[in-house]
Amino acid sequence: MPNSTLNKFNYPDSLIKTYQHWHLLLRPNQTTLGSLILVCKEKTTQYSGISDEAAIEQKQIIKEIENVLKSRFNYSKINYLMLMMVDPAVHFHIIPRYEFPVEFCDREFNDKSWPGVPDLTHDLALDEIYQHELLRTLKTDFSLIHEVQLKQSTKKYHRMYTSGCFDIFHQGHLNILKKTKALCDYLIVGVSTDELIIKSKGRPPIIPFEERISILEANRYVDEVIPQVDKDKQKVVDEFHIDAISVGSDWKGKYPAVTCEMEYFDYTPNVSSTVLKQKLNITPKEK
Repeated sequence: MPNSTLNKFNYPDSLIKTYQHWHLLLRPNQTTLGSLILVCKEKTTQYSGISDEAAIEQKQIIKEIENVLKSRFNYSKINYLMLMMVDPAVHFHIIPRYEFPVEFCDREFNDKSWPGVPDLTHDLALDEIYQHELLRTLKTDFSLIHEVQLKQSTKKYHRMYTSGCFDIFHQGHLNILKKTKALCDYLIVGVSTDELIIKSKGRPPIIPFEERISILEANRYVDEVIPQVDKDKQKVVDEFHIDAISVGSDWKGKYPAVTCEMEYFDYTPNVSSTVLKQKLNITPKEK
């Protein structure tokens, strides 16, 4: 990942939520309001080839999708389309159907194909502002699904966020994740995309984004992993209802202002990606 199917549907910019075995995306062409794409992460082009774990998780995801879309848009039916004629990875087009017009951001949207089959060539042609607001709204809705359970907790925070390049994952990264998870019920980790690393550091990462994000997704302290496509932390705080951000203690007084709490952790001595790269002769020592 990302495979050609993910690329076709504008991953990671279109990502609503990532699960252990699936990515949930906002469909770039909105056949009807709230149209989604559910893409399996596993490397198979046959639905029968997905793992039992992926199949079990898919059932739970479908429940979440139906609950969120019903609450947000009050759809009449949902169509699940599995085509895979052009885009080979296992994926579903999820098309909510509406007998009556649905309103979003002071504008009405009609399901012109109702009650017939959905017309996938039809596009609501949302402008950039509407598309962004729809993505932001659904991200928030899906991020709050477990909020009821979180309110039962005695931990300091419900939802925390930390981020980084994670280029060559090491003990220092693990310690930050472990300490952060000890403070919260739900830990979201942002992993910088290759493009963001090139833009900020002037060079590509050693480990490509697909591998770096898969490592974090497999970590038992992490509940959700999202692509970090820019350095706007306040946007993450707003979209994912973050209570606190964790970061290394060297950021005290330098971290961009955000409206949530901050938790600073000391780095693990003598452990960093830079040190590891120097030991491996991947990058020259700084003079």
